[in-house]
Amino acid sequence: MLKLVNVSKYYHSNDVVALGLRKVSLEFKLGEFIAVTGESGSGKSTLLNVISGLDTYEDGEMYVNSEETSYFSIEEWESYRRQYIGFVFQNYNIIDSYSVLENVMIALTIQGYDPINRKKRALELIDKVGLSSHAHHKASKLSGGQKQRAVIARALAKDCPIIVADEPTGNLDSESSKVVMSLLQEISKDKLVIVVTHNYSQVEEYATRKIRLFDGEVVEDKRTSNRKDVNDSVELATHKMNLGDLSLISLRNLFRTPRRTIFTMIVAMFIAIIFTFSYGSYVSETNGGISFQDTGYFTNVTESRIVVTKFDNSKFTPAELDSLSGLDRVNYLLEHDVVLDSYIMSYVSEYDYVYTRSNLINPASMLSTKDIKLGRLPTSTYEIVVEDFDEYSLGDTIKLGYDHPEFTSSDDFVNNTGIAFEIVGIVKNINPNSWEQRMYFHDDFIESDIVKVNAYITGRWGQAYVRYNLMLTGEDIGVNLSYNNYLIDDTLNDGEVEISWDILNELSLMVDQLPYEGNADFFLGLNFTLDGESNFFETTTDIEIVDEYTMDSDRGYNTIVMNQNTFNSLIPDETYQISILVTDTYDAEKVLEELEDLGYNAIYPSNIGNAFDEIIQLLSGLYFAFLMGLLMIVIYFISYIVLRNVQNSKKKDYLIFRSIGASKKDLNKVTILELLFTVTLAYIVTMVLLYVNELFDTFIPQYLRFFTVYSYITIFLLLTVLSLLLGNRFNKRIFSNSVITSLKQE
Repeated sequence: MLKLVNVSKYYHSNDVVALGLRKVSLEFKLGEFIAVTGESGSGKSTLLNVISGLDTYEDGEMYVNSEETSYFSIEEWESYRRQYIGFVFQNYNIIDSYSVLENVMIALTIQGYDPINRKKRALELIDKVGLSSHAHHKASKLSGGQKQRAVIARALAKDCPIIVADEPTGNLDSESSKVVMSLLQEISKDKLVIVVTHNYSQVEEYATRKIRLFDGEVVEDKRTSNRKDVNDSVELATHKMNLGDLSLISLRNLFRTPRRTIFTMIVAMFIAIIFTFSYGSYVSETNGGISFQDTGYFTNVTESRIVVTKFDNSKFTPAELDSLSGLDRVNYLLEHDVVLDSYIMSYVSEYDYVYTRSNLINPASMLSTKDIKLGRLPTSTYEIVVEDFDEYSLGDTIKLGYDHPEFTSSDDFVNNTGIAFEIVGIVKNINPNSWEQRMYFHDDFIESDIVKVNAYITGRWGQAYVRYNLMLTGEDIGVNLSYNNYLIDDTLNDGEVEISWDILNELSLMVDQLPYEGNADFFLGLNFTLDGESNFFETTTDIEIVDEYTMDSDRGYNTIVMNQNTFNSLIPDETYQISILVTDTYDAEKVLEELEDLGYNAIYPSNIGNAFDEIIQLLSGLYFAFLMGLLMIVIYFISYIVLRNVQNSKKKDYLIFRSIGASKKDLNKVTILELLFTVTLAYIVTMVLLYVNELFDTFIPQYLRFFTVYSYITIFLLLTVLSLLLGNRFNKRIFSNSVITSLKQE
């Protein structure tokens, strides 16, 4: 069955060549119990390693069933060990983290034994070696004799024709030695058993043949008793492990070494967090920030604002407003959109003179607690959050209003005019170079009549402004009055107006006879132009011109005077244009897509006239891809250094797998599967933890809202690629030497 012809083995170390075997010629047959003995260094272990395929030979030829082995590839030697050889080592080479049952079952798995009967067969073999009571004990907890019997059970499990044992009783007491030798003798009835020992007396009564080596040569080969005739033809298994078997081995390895697994998982979680935060930071930066370019249409240009109208310029119904406010990612819906393009004045006093500074009105609902630098969000009508300006401090009370000051005492004007607000929060100043400041008000104030009414008269030219038209019997006669030329005089009755002389003079050029007081067919109308291009709606009211004032009046040119109720009647109750407020550009893009699908006309002011940003965004994407590639390389090397010791701690187990017939290819897959399972679990745990973090206000960045399904897949694929690279690198280290050389290094 097994024949060696002039086989020689050399060892090379530090340019010195040592002879392990010198032209050894031997023949072995089934049914033999062969004792190989000799002094230390005589070559007996080398002979055993060559026979078992654990080590190679340089000269001569070894035949297995008349087949030459000198040209065997790595895969063929692996197949030979798997099909022909069962091992019993002096140092046991048992997988300490496995139970006795698992150690035996792994041999059955590698051999391809029927999965259904695998456990039953393993228990039968364990019972045969007298370890039934220890079947579920960890191998590391067994005594030396018990370990050796477990290894014999594992060797038997392979059901292979050759059992090789290297000093199997070297670490055992005399009683345990007898048990082991008796088991080996029983095995030899239908198998070839080769035992290497330095103490022949221990095996003398069991052996059928004695071979003695000296200095790498066979100096004695004699038969000590007759062997039983056994048919040399054997039926060999050719099974290869499937993905299910490999996955079970991988999972078992992970569960049986929890400390190593947890450490690897922590490293994988750290890597997953780096990838997640890198991607989230990129999306946040490329979709964040505020565009301050002059859009030509809107004053309050912020990444949070989406302006929405209907294509037919009709008003929004309550049901439509409810539906829009309920969209995902929408933080606030402002029905009177013009409010955002209006101002409220803060009053600055210097040298008894009061001048105003314009402040943009924003709802505090567009902020989150994370935006607050100091303090909190408003909880009542007259509490505000301001940007971080030197002149404001948390807790200050300031007065804001809509009236412009006159050259009077500053204190009197402010005290009599302004509305008192308490500063309860401070946010980052997003445009420090601007004279205009953003202020954030409670919803109750934003939605109050005073804000709505004044919003229609304090816009800018080319953005949100009001045109006052005088009409005769509903026909426009073309008199347009600028946004600031009106006065409120509550001494006038409802519907009564006074008009400046220049307006009437202009009217007299257009009509033959100008109607004066008491004309019921005269209308005052306001056309609101909210985007600088289109008139979305008109409102009109019946008026009675009760007087005109002359150029000597202090009321100024191009002015209409009315009481507050008359003016309020011109402010629309219906909603024709709204602003939807979201968190940032990323959310805005998602909401814009939804609005387009729903059939609304949606404008994103922050992107108007910003074509150059597309080039910047493309370059940013390329730069990010470069950084991610660089990051992958850095993480790969760091991970390799960190996990190298973890993988080295698994090296001995993998070598044992190889010694009992596992192929290099299969073990490569096991290593990679272990990393993939660990990384997958780490990825899931990481995402769950980050999701929980999104539910609370913490110092940890919150990026998951930027993630799409594609984002999750991309990061997982990056981790998978990293696992494959690391797995292949570790495998090269594990399989760089022959099995026996690697085992000796261990």
